Amino acid sequence: MKKIVRLTEQDLVRIVKRVITEQTEETKFTMAVQNFLNKKLGVKLVVDGKTGPNSQTDKAIAKYQSMIGLYPADGVWGFNTWEKMPQQDKKLLNDMIADQGGMLDRFINWVRSLV
Repeated sequence: MKKIVRLTEQDLVRIVKRVITEQTEETKFTMAVQNFLNKKLGVKLVVDGKTGPNSQTDKAIAKYQSMIGLYPADGVWGFNTWEKMPQQDKKLLNDMIADQGGMLDRFINWVRSLV
């Protein structure tokens, strides 16, 4: 038997606001990467959690990948980039992820599940 729940307009507004403002772990991670690249490369990426083909974020990722000797530098932040990063950069990014409220272990496990 299904239970019927009646929501008030106020309840619906609260739910919609929460959905709109809630950030996913992936968005938080991307924002941390954008902050990291701004600091490491001196670029001025908009920290919005967005990325995509030919975006400024993807270009900055490719530049960083080349800097650390990762070839091909494809502009996609993934497991290979993480593995090639110097330890001090990993620590810096990890701190930035914590500042964003994201969880590095979740991201690494997610990337590993793709391989």
